[in-house]
Amino acid sequence: MKLTFIKSVTILFSVVLAGSGLYAQEKSSGPVQLSLKQAVEFAVQNSVSTRNATIDLELAKKKIWETTAIGLPQVSAQANYQHLFTVPELSLGGITYLTTDLPDGTPITAGDISNGNVYLGFEPSAPIQLGVKDNTTLDITLTQLVFSGEYLVGLQASRVYYQMADQSQQKAVIDLKETVANTYSMVLMLQETHDKLQKSLNNVNITLNEMREMLKQGLIENTDVDQLELTSLNIASTVNAIERQVTTATNLLKFQMGMPFETQVQLTDELETIASASNLERISGARFDLNRNIDFQILSTQEKLSELNLKREKSTHLPNLAAVYRHSEKVNQPAFDFTPKDVFQLSLNLPVFSSGQRMVKVQQRKLELEKVINMKANVSQGLMLEYETSRSNLQTAYEDYLNNRRNIELTNRIYEKTLIKYKEGLSSSMDLTNAQNQYLTAQTNYYKAVYSLIQAKNKLDKLNNNL
Repeated sequence: MKLTFIKSVTILFSVVLAGSGLYAQEKSSGPVQLSLKQAVEFAVQNSVSTRNATIDLELAKKKIWETTAIGLPQVSAQANYQHLFTVPELSLGGITYLTTDLPDGTPITAGDISNGNVYLGFEPSAPIQLGVKDNTTLDITLTQLVFSGEYLVGLQASRVYYQMADQSQQKAVIDLKETVANTYSMVLMLQETHDKLQKSLNNVNITLNEMREMLKQGLIENTDVDQLELTSLNIASTVNAIERQVTTATNLLKFQMGMPFETQVQLTDELETIASASNLERISGARFDLNRNIDFQILSTQEKLSELNLKREKSTHLPNLAAVYRHSEKVNQPAFDFTPKDVFQLSLNLPVFSSGQRMVKVQQRKLELEKVINMKANVSQGLMLEYETSRSNLQTAYEDYLNNRRNIELTNRIYEKTLIKYKEGLSSSMDLTNAQNQYLTAQTNYYKAVYSLIQAKNKLDKLNNNL
């Protein structure tokens, strides 16, 4: 418990330092500088999904204590005020005695009795009240669960429930890491695509200005200038569209990280560096450990919960034993009070016959457990299939990445040679436009291939719980 508290304080302190450091950087030196690692760490600390997962984990911890407290001593106090409009009374009769009209001290004879000088008297006694008109009663009750099969199983289930919450938190973090890594890479892809297209647009505009000068000298036709101007307009439109996409993707990244939209960020990593950060041969050749996969771990925990649920239903056939001690005090004590001040009792609840209801519930829990076992087996096969597919996709993406990187070199060389030939009058404007389009398409395909490679790598890392 002490280590858990220290760990929680350390995490909270790290969150405060990380958050304050990033925003202090924003206020002092402009945009927040974010590497991929920093972006992922910030997201884990500030994202709504991970914060809620942490709250769920804390709730599960409280649930363990709630369940444990059921079997611990329970003390309750109760105060009752009572007013009786008519207090019940008990009469015990009276006193019977002899009285006479003779002077005091005169001896009584038989003649006095026969002459009627002696009388039989009766004096009723005062009634006894069996209560008080206004009274306040204070009760203190102590209860203790002595034995309950459901309680013992519930303790086990609460700990497994905490394990489930912990795994759910891990899954939220893993999913978030993959999402942020993919979005971070997408922003880089769009930014680098925008920069390359902007550079190509500048080069096209330089060539366009040169061609306009050549047109003035009558060396080329209007069609050549129009063709290149059309290319320039198309590239400019694409540049503007990608610029808007960069803004949208950056806002998406901020949203996933839990960062305000007004915060200015600058991504410091390069797309190529991220793509080649890991040994792809090691990743694609790694053996898939099903037990490391968080989805499989969650299903295994669900199986434990189903087993405990079945065990709980079986425990309902066992008796329950509870002990109760009660102490009462009255502010106004009546003359006669038959209510005992201290009472101790044992309560035994023994289930005898339920018309088969308990048996049917046990059968239902068995069927539910069987469903979870079947689902676990099916998911395990699906995860293995997904791993093999992801590994194949990674290899394909890596080959596409190498091919498209080579295509950029080839198309750039073709474009430069075609431009020289065009200036020398050895090629047409259509040839120049086609070469330019080939080069731009190669650039676009290259960045798409890099992004696909990163996505495939992240997918495989997620399955192996290596993010």
